Amino acid sequence: MRKSITISLRVVVTLVVVALALMALAHQFENYLKYPWTRDGQVRAQVVQVAPRVSGPIVELPIRDNQSVKQGDLLFKIDPRTFQAAVEQSAAALASARASEAEAKVEAQRSRTIYEKDSGAIAELQVIQKENAHDAAVASVAQAAANLETARLNLEFTEVRAPVDGFITNLRLRLGSQTVANQPSLALIDSQSFWVQGYFKETQIRRVSEGDPVVITLMGHPDKQIPGTVESLGWGIAQQNGSPGTDLLPNVNPTFDWIRLAQRIPVRVEIDEVPAGVDLRVGTTASVFIMTED
Repeated sequence: MRKSITISLRVVVTLVVVALALMALAHQFENYLKYPWTRDGQVRAQVVQVAPRVSGPIVELPIRDNQSVKQGDLLFKIDPRTFQAAVEQSAAALASARASEAEAKVEAQRSRTIYEKDSGAIAELQVIQKENAHDAAVASVAQAAANLETARLNLEFTEVRAPVDGFITNLRLRLGSQTVANQPSLALIDSQSFWVQGYFKETQIRRVSEGDPVVITLMGHPDKQIPGTVESLGWGIAQQNGSPGTDLLPNVNPTFDWIRLAQRIPVRVEIDEVPAGVDLRVGTTASVFIMTED
């Protein structure tokens, strides 16, 4: 009798546990159907490609790889001697142009005065030529001033500074490295631009709207939930079929899979707050859970 009661109790307990497990599973499945969720997410950020405005060898390099920098910090300095010489040369050219302009002005005024007093003493054509020479001298002063300003800017550009707060990454520069104007020399991750890109099935997108609250979980910090908000939804993805091929005819894949996989649409998620102890790194994996209902 006692044995029968024990067996019955075990059966009841087993049935209760199975029922609770099924209820939990049903609840999770309901959430999966109700709330779009994906493990196919990535941490993203704006990467600033820092390029010098002038060419030359690097003579100062106060940064190191993976270092954090503030906006305005010196990243590297290009040898300024050539550009300093150009400033001095342009300054001398400006002084010479101003002296020539002053002399041309005196000549133009003197010829005009003589002509007004006695029109027979000097030809009107000579007066006009003197005045035109003065106008040309004024233009030369303006050109020399512009050249001096350009030389000063080039000298200033020898010091390359951080345009934003961020992190140096994959630094390959060394002292003595030759930089080329307008060619990217290093990458700077903008520390104020992090967001999460989640890739959702096209069957889930219809339930997602801008402004929906989001819960983000990073693979590296599975115990920390990061709050976010849906910022925008992608409007298109690249197509494998239809791209131009030979004779500009469309490329079409001749194979067809009977199992059709849903395409993934990118959803941009703004990070509302980063919990303490969590470091965001570009390219790391994230799970994205969108709360489409209260």
